[in-house]
Amino acid sequence: MKAQLSRRLHKNDIREIIRSMAEKHTEPAMLYRLLYDEDKRVSDNAAWVLTHLNPSETQWLPDKREELTDKAMHTGSETQRRLLLTLLLRCPSSEENLRTDFLDFCLTHMYSTKEPTSIKCLYMKLAYEQCKLFPELASELRKALELMENDLPAGIKSTRKNILRQLGSDY
Repeated sequence: MKAQLSRRLHKNDIREIIRSMAEKHTEPAMLYRLLYDEDKRVSDNAAWVLTHLNPSETQWLPDKREELTDKAMHTGSETQRRLLLTLLLRCPSSEENLRTDFLDFCLTHMYSTKEPTSIKCLYMKLAYEQCKLFPELASELRKALELMENDLPAGIKSTRKNILRQLGSDY
């Protein structure tokens, strides 16, 4: 599998890898281990394939929430960060697994001018998922989103609007 992940992948390649994994009864845990491969392409591609697995194939993902969070916060790869954040959205937030360092990371970076729009949107969504569990945090997030400038890219405007709508209906 590492050989497949070491080259440029297309959507059809991802479908083929997933089909092959199913036929060979390969555990997705093998892909997860490749997230930590020294080769950036292998690591990024492993993350990309993981984002294409069905929820039934990623039931183990919440158990890896801490590791995924640490990796997302410390990776130098924008591509991998985006994919890891996507995977983290699939891991339900709870009062027990709230990490204030990760919440602060999301809140700080959703304003960064250096981050791409797609990653900022993921930060906003992950901040919401964590904040909605605590009314005082939800209130702070609402204030932070309301203070965002009006001249925003369409993706951020849409995400902001949807989160504010959800916060309004929750509280």
